[in-house]
Amino acid sequence: MKYRIEVILFISMISTGFIYGVAYHFMIMPLFGGIALHCISTGILFQAVNYLIVLFFYKKYAALKQTNKLLHTNLETDKLTELYNRRAFDNHIKSLEEHKKFSIIFIDIDNFRDFNNKYGHQTGDIVLKDVSTVIKSTVDSEGDVYRYGGEEIVVLLKDCSKDKAEKIAENIRIGMNKLHTNSFLRITLSLGVASYPEDGCDVYETIKASDSALLQAKSKGKNCVVAC
Repeated sequence: MKYRIEVILFISMISTGFIYGVAYHFMIMPLFGGIALHCISTGILFQAVNYLIVLFFYKKYAALKQTNKLLHTNLETDKLTELYNRRAFDNHIKSLEEHKKFSIIFIDIDNFRDFNNKYGHQTGDIVLKDVSTVIKSTVDSEGDVYRYGGEEIVVLLKDCSKDKAEKIAENIRIGMNKLHTNSFLRITLSLGVASYPEDGCDVYETIKASDSALLQAKSKGKNCVVAC
């Protein structure tokens, strides 16, 4: 794509130089007895120099744009799990209500604090990565996954009904039950599902409803999905 733009730019500017040269020859130079080749070559040379100047600034702009994109990505990415972070979540929910419907899944790793105390934070980090991988691969292109904080993960599903969101949540739970990172580990998840507009009049009410559903899943014995 980048080289295509450069080629188009080069051809257009050289063509413009040719047109300038021809126009200059027929409209101006007859007054001074000029030569066509001289006029055309001067026009092309002039635009070739312009092309190099424009290309220089275009490359500077492209490099700056790429740097800004990387900085933006780093600001919105959790370094441990490579999921979106809380900052990204707060930014992305602002546009959620543009959709007629959406669903939110709140996920919590069961007994994670006890697990950290027993096996250490390094092993806990491995589990967080494994859980994130399972969730991200299950959700795939259906939505976006965020590390909300600590062991809490949130899934945003745009244009997704509650029934579909509940199925995705159940697939995440089953996928996690099938995962065995080590022989002594059994990691389970509790998940709460809420949908807009039936469970909240806006995105923030829907988030509260999803969090409330998660608490119900915890009170029911964990390792389950609860939908509002």
